[in-house]
Amino acid sequence: MAATIKLLHPLHPPTASNELPAALLDTSISAKGNAQRGQEIFGQCQACHAATKDMLVGPGLAGLFSANGPALPKGVNYNGLLPNGKERSEANVAEWVLTGGSGKIGYMPPQELTDQQMADLMAYLRTLN
Repeated sequence: MAATIKLLHPLHPPTASNELPAALLDTSISAKGNAQRGQEIFGQCQACHAATKDMLVGPGLAGLFSANGPALPKGVNYNGLLPNGKERSEANVAEWVLTGGSGKIGYMPPQELTDQQMADLMAYLRTLN
């Protein structure tokens, strides 16, 4: 019988293998959005971010809301969190988008989005695997 190894994160208790932490399960923002409109809004993000795992100026955002998170460049590890040290929840990602900030990769400028545009963007980001 093969042994199973689970990596534990200090902020996330162990879960079933396919179960996401509560922060990643919360869809309270994206549920109000439209992914198709969100894809159009994401167009302004594409100067720095890809909708894949490819690195541009910033990380590709595919997998942002997955258990493993987005692919980061070699040597950068946020331990499953956002660059500001907060959990990857929709509310915290929305805050990061609106306020911007610095991380190990560089600086993300703040973005001006309405609540509906943010909901649409979150709905689109949820589709990126």
